[in-house]
Amino acid sequence: MVKMHDSQKSQRQSDVSDDVGEDQDKAVGTVVGPDDQAGHEDLIRRLTTPGGWSVPVAQVANQSNIRLDAEHYDPIVMKNDKELRSLGVSLVPLSDLADVQLPSMFTRIWAKDASHGVPYLNATDLMSYFALGVPAQERYLSHASDVKMENLLVKTGMILITCSGTIGRVFDVPASLDGWAGTHDLVRVTPYNPEMKGFLRAYLASRFAQVQILSHTHGGQIDHVTAEQVGSCLVPDFGEHEIRRISQIADKADNMRSDGTALMNDAIAKLSTAPNYE
Repeated sequence: MVKMHDSQKSQRQSDVSDDVGEDQDKAVGTVVGPDDQAGHEDLIRRLTTPGGWSVPVAQVANQSNIRLDAEHYDPIVMKNDKELRSLGVSLVPLSDLADVQLPSMFTRIWAKDASHGVPYLNATDLMSYFALGVPAQERYLSHASDVKMENLLVKTGMILITCSGTIGRVFDVPASLDGWAGTHDLVRVTPYNPEMKGFLRAYLASRFAQVQILSHTHGGQIDHVTAEQVGSCLVPDFGEHEIRRISQIADKADNMRSDGTALMNDAIAKLSTAPNYE
């Protein structure tokens, strides 16, 4: 068995642990008083000691990419994996069902308008668009940018997943954003079978998929996941009929949301041209 400790929790508690250290008994007495020290000592120790759990060595060794960070074996992740496997259906890696791509980093050159560039969006713009009907700001990526523009374009039928900073937000690409240039911090998921798009988008936003994706979080100051890690997310195969049924429901919901966004944009445009509009 391997003993795992939550490194993030350890970091958060490091100041407290360092202060207590070898003088813990004295500190306990100071906090609760000498008369109550015996009764509260265990509580104080538990509050100032990082939590841990055991993991079989075989479970670590059998990972496709051996990970030794405790978060990868978090009990929540293990429980999620167990529940997935208890469904009694085949589990297929996302990369077997879709093309999963993440563009390389590049230096942005901004253009004045659409005649010199391509409309650009990042994760914040997507969240703003689906909440308010418009991107957070209007920007154009210049054609002079040293990047293969085709690799950046988001297209209808794609699923976008945030992979840096705030990880795991899932978006579809409505017709109104087709052909826009997207940040390199969005994983592009293009289902091999277009009829699976709705099902995959709904599943990737579910707890079962989110726990898997977030378990791969790594990085120093900014959290990241890679396209390969997103592609390793296991997807349950419920059968062609059930997947098509779920896809149709999810696609209908996405289309209704897109129609609502279009109506909101139209209303905002009319208000902005109305007399006495401020």
